[in-house]
Amino acid sequence: MFNQILLTQFKWTRITLASISVVVFLAPAAAWRLGGSLGQPGASAIISGFSGIGPVLAMFAILGSFMLVVQPWQMDHAARHVYALSLPIKWSAYVSLRFAAGAVTLLVPTVALWLGSLLVLSMLDLPETLRGYPGALALRFFIAALLTHAATFLLQYIAGKKAGIVVLLVLVCVALGMILLEATGNRAVSEQIGRFLVEWPGPLSVFAMDWKLIDV
Repeated sequence: MFNQILLTQFKWTRITLASISVVVFLAPAAAWRLGGSLGQPGASAIISGFSGIGPVLAMFAILGSFMLVVQPWQMDHAARHVYALSLPIKWSAYVSLRFAAGAVTLLVPTVALWLGSLLVLSMLDLPETLRGYPGALALRFFIAALLTHAATFLLQYIAGKKAGIVVLLVLVCVALGMILLEATGNRAVSEQIGRFLVEWPGPLSVFAMDWKLIDV
């Protein structure tokens, strides 16, 4: 059963998967080229380039995993979920299998990023003070994508067609809350909330911290 659901997941999202995989595979080389255009040599070029390419990886982890949830749901919804209802399993089991299949598909761009990182590192002679972390970078991409996938999946399969409205309401409430804290002189509270969210081990720290392929 899972194999069949995974196969349909790949079929419905293959173009998105291929596009994301190509982009993240080329990301380390793009960082190298970007750093080199700024006059940085070798490993320094990649370190410098990732200051600009790193946020792009985070964006594609978010956007890609979002699309990998929305596309299958739209296909199911267009068919009025007949495929899911025709299977000899409960709806909850089907949803669990669909989530697992989506998580597995995230391994495709993750492996692509890992291979692209290995390729770039193979063409460099790193000094003894620096090390390459292709596995850590790929793992971070996978975790970021998986978190986004889980949040999007939960929202999409609970709110359905109203998911966009729910997201908008949440963003409006957050913005109003921050404005209210600022207006009442509680800026320190809003800063503490922000640090809690984006600094380790906050739930959004995997997105906010620097993305690096080479480090000490």
